[in-house]
Amino acid sequence: MDYAAKKFGVNIVTLGPQSWDPVAHAEAVEQAIAKKPDGIVTTLWEPGAVPAIKRAMSQGIPVVVIEAVTPDSGALTFVGLDNYEAGVDTAKELIKRAGKTGKLVVSGNWGASNTDAKFKGLMDYLKANSQWELLGRVDDKATTETAIDAAKTMFNTYKDMTGVIGLDSSSGTGICLAAEELDKDIKPLAVIVHDREAPVLECVQSGDIDATIVNKTALQAYMAIQLLEAYNDEKVGLATVPISSDNKAAGVIPFPQYIYMGTQVIDKDNIQYFLAANMPKFK
Repeated sequence: MDYAAKKFGVNIVTLGPQSWDPVAHAEAVEQAIAKKPDGIVTTLWEPGAVPAIKRAMSQGIPVVVIEAVTPDSGALTFVGLDNYEAGVDTAKELIKRAGKTGKLVVSGNWGASNTDAKFKGLMDYLKANSQWELLGRVDDKATTETAIDAAKTMFNTYKDMTGVIGLDSSSGTGICLAAEELDKDIKPLAVIVHDREAPVLECVQSGDIDATIVNKTALQAYMAIQLLEAYNDEKVGLATVPISSDNKAAGVIPFPQYIYMGTQVIDKDNIQYFLAANMPKFK
């Protein structure tokens, strides 16, 4: 967001919870509406904020959803991962690194739209293309503390697992820190996680995590702001592209319904390019 703010010269105000809290998230969208902004960018992990998004749109405030989306969001568009395909990519990475057979445990924030879609993509591909056996799932609720506890439970319960998948931003951190606290060597396991929290990148460097699958988050944030700018700028004219004689009256949204980023694999071969110390600063 900082890069987009600098490039487009816009003021971006951040509202809402920093962790999984659907009620607070919906309230934050309502608070944003009250400020009468030129646009709103939000995530949509579950449908609780959909009424607020539709209310913003009805009041002429354009909304772009990023990261995760639910059906009938009411927003202009979604910019982010195709989470089902991200799950497929995860399955392919597991097979690439560990072969077509093994015993798997998956950690995730079950009930979140993106996690559930990733899990479905993962399992659909594994069932069709391998003999991997799912031993079980643990719920990390996308918080570091819970993810550590969930990973400890996983290590203590599933002694014969050969592969571990983490599907949300805290899963990999939980797996790494739990292994450290238990003094457990996880290098013999195939460990594929998601996102790029600092402990995850450290574990990729050390070889404890084989790879992490990430969204191009900087690009999705940039494109969300770019789309809102194009929508609001009469010179650009995105809102008035002649799909109909009167898009607003006709109920036409002049945006693609979904804009997918695709995934990026981070492993020991390219890790240096993703470390926070090597990233440019824009504040």
